[in-house]
Amino acid sequence: MSKSEKKFAAFLTDEKKKLVHCFKVLESNVKGEVQFQFSYEYSRNYIPENSSENYYFEFSPVSETAPKEVILKVFKYKKSKKPIFEQNLTLLPANKNLFAMYKKSILRYLHTSEENSFRGNYMVKKVVEKHKDFTCEINLEEYKNIDLELKLPEKLIIDNSFKNGVTSFKVIQF
Repeated sequence: MSKSEKKFAAFLTDEKKKLVHCFKVLESNVKGEVQFQFSYEYSRNYIPENSSENYYFEFSPVSETAPKEVILKVFKYKKSKKPIFEQNLTLLPANKNLFAMYKKSILRYLHTSEENSFRGNYMVKKVVEKHKDFTCEINLEEYKNIDLELKLPEKLIIDNSFKNGVTSFKVIQF
């Protein structure tokens, strides 16, 4: 989802069919609960970002004590000796593996193979990212399991006017 002063939109990417489906989002507050309605607008071709780099992730074992933690080391190449940065990830148990959600939203700029991922039914609650000159902290403020069903029309409206435009978006995932 992407929100600006003028527009609130959601983008659903179908990597197999190479399409991005675009929805208008209507946000409302019902009895103190934020709710969203999605209205299909159009679809466009999905053009993945090209990168010659294929970063490599190395995970420490999950800590046995609470809170569950794991250290993620990010290397520029699989054969690199020194990581370009490290992240200390605090994990929460989840009903399925939600690391892909974290990877696609926070680590989306790091191109890696799909098997280069974390195993286990967890979500990332907190990140402390350590670089040579600085440290960055990211916290998940709220998470809810929701039932989300988006319906696409049988005949999609294909708009390819974005061919030379932006192909990646800031992502808020549920």
